[in-house]
Amino acid sequence: MIRVNENDPDLEYAGIDAGGGNMYNYKGEPFTGAIVDLYPNGDLRGLAEFRNGYTDGMQADYYANGQVKEQYYTKYNRMYDSYKFWAESGKLLIHVEHDKNGEVISRFIDKEKSI
Repeated sequence: MIRVNENDPDLEYAGIDAGGGNMYNYKGEPFTGAIVDLYPNGDLRGLAEFRNGYTDGMQADYYANGQVKEQYYTKYNRMYDSYKFWAESGKLLIHVEHDKNGEVISRFIDKEKSI
């Protein structure tokens, strides 16, 4: 899978699709691959997978210490599989499972919010 920095001059924002998701082209063609956002030191800040210009696949954000902040999966602008959100310490705070239609089938929320 091709990985492209969000500041790559060949990456072009193509607008918002009917479902509200961002669309991108790369070198004039609908983008398939991952767009990465980096911290100034070069560490990964975010990653978003696309297929044919549309958000499709894993989406993730990272804390500056490298710990995953949130991770979820999309297909046709709908979440599927799981959504997870962690504290900077690495403790899982939220975990939501979705069915193939994006409907919530289970959820865990750390009500203590202890980090």
